Amino acid sequence: MSAFGFLLVLGGFLSYFTLIFVFQRFTYKTWIFNIIIGVGIAMAVLSWFQSGTNLIFWSTIIVGVAWFILSKVELRLTGSKKLKLKQGSNFPAMTFTMIDGSEISEQYLIDKAPVLLVLYRGWWCPSSKTQLNEIIQQYEQFSKLGVKIYAASVDDPIAAAPLQEYVGGDITILCNVSESFLDSIGVRDQRGAPWYDRILFGAPKQDISMPSAIVINKNGKVVFAARSLQVDNRPRINDMLASLK
Repeated sequence: MSAFGFLLVLGGFLSYFTLIFVFQRFTYKTWIFNIIIGVGIAMAVLSWFQSGTNLIFWSTIIVGVAWFILSKVELRLTGSKKLKLKQGSNFPAMTFTMIDGSEISEQYLIDKAPVLLVLYRGWWCPSSKTQLNEIIQQYEQFSKLGVKIYAASVDDPIAAAPLQEYVGGDITILCNVSESFLDSIGVRDQRGAPWYDRILFGAPKQDISMPSAIVINKNGKVVFAARSLQVDNRPRINDMLASLK
């Protein structure tokens, strides 16, 4: 039982990080890994009552506790304390850069309204691709409501160009979001890209956006605004669609 518990803990730990760093895929369902590793720890504790402690027992406990500490720390976002946009707020002034280098203002988005503006962490972040994939999967629902979808980050156009290819024509990527804009709506993540993403993926060291979603109507009013306080969380798509209906 002790050995099987250790395999569960180690397997859960390694499979999670393999998804992110090898396959560059991210799952928001980290609770599944918490359960797997929690069961492994529980099995180790039961084996302790049956046959005492050994190297496998302590290895299971150490790796399991390390998972819960590391995942809690690494998934937490640090920055703006409060989301400043609310339903009925005016969408703030801002200049965005498109992939082709041209600049647009907030009025461009208002003229295209209703608009869903998704703010993502960066081109280097596997969770950002997952965030955008969820939007793409519901593209037909947004399209029926006449919604234009944009996704913005602090990335420059060159860095963001592969992501535009990745999302295709369903989402228009916007770049060079300023820190002042992130502050004005309360979604600035001052931690930026974690150290391992800077080493493995070449992510720049700069403040970024918390994963966020804003829906704007033709009057330039915000009808939906939400942000995430953890990487493994995100604004609910059903809530975005409900705000449009």
